[in-house]
Amino acid sequence: MSFGENFKFVRQQKHLTQAAVAEELHVARQTISSWENGRSYPDIGMLVQISTVYDLSLDYLLKEDLSMLKHYEVQTTTSRRQQRLLSVGYGINLGLLVVSYCLHFLQIDSSFSELISVALIVMTFTLLLNYPHFDEWATTKREGWTLFGLIMMLFALNLALEWPDIVAALPSASTVAHTPSAALAGEASGFLFGVVWHQFVWTMAALMAIEIPFQRLKRA
Repeated sequence: MSFGENFKFVRQQKHLTQAAVAEELHVARQTISSWENGRSYPDIGMLVQISTVYDLSLDYLLKEDLSMLKHYEVQTTTSRRQQRLLSVGYGINLGLLVVSYCLHFLQIDSSFSELISVALIVMTFTLLLNYPHFDEWATTKREGWTLFGLIMMLFALNLALEWPDIVAALPSASTVAHTPSAALAGEASGFLFGVVWHQFVWTMAALMAIEIPFQRLKRA
């Protein structure tokens, strides 16, 4: 029997509907149907959860289903490759963040520092788009508030570090007095957007540098 057939048999033996099982496992009913019909398989973590909830051995669930075993072999290989790529990306992102802060403290403003900034933006958003465990960052209300507090703290820290440069970039009173209102409004909105964007990128880069190793330790 395949996994889907075994899973369906156990569900029916316990007189449970697909909707009831879906609610118990926190997935959609269509997902249960897909598993039972062999269109897809649960991931390894979900398979362990099914084994625990229904007091079944993994051997029973996987018995004689060679295609499912092959699926998990491919999934494991893909997961390891993804983890290696994420580790490399994290290392590059952390290095760029450190170099960026060093250039800022040393007051080095050159094409090299601009290149570092662009690279940091690219790597930060690459990690944001490909990191697979964001749902584990705040699984409780307390963790959610802690994460929010950390983001606000990093934002405030970056803003404090950049504040002298922000003030220095502000136009003088005479410049403001001789600038038309429409042009002044456009320059002000562009300046404000630049400040917020800059703080957002550096805050997210710092957040990734802190949270990724912390979450790995928590899952270990």
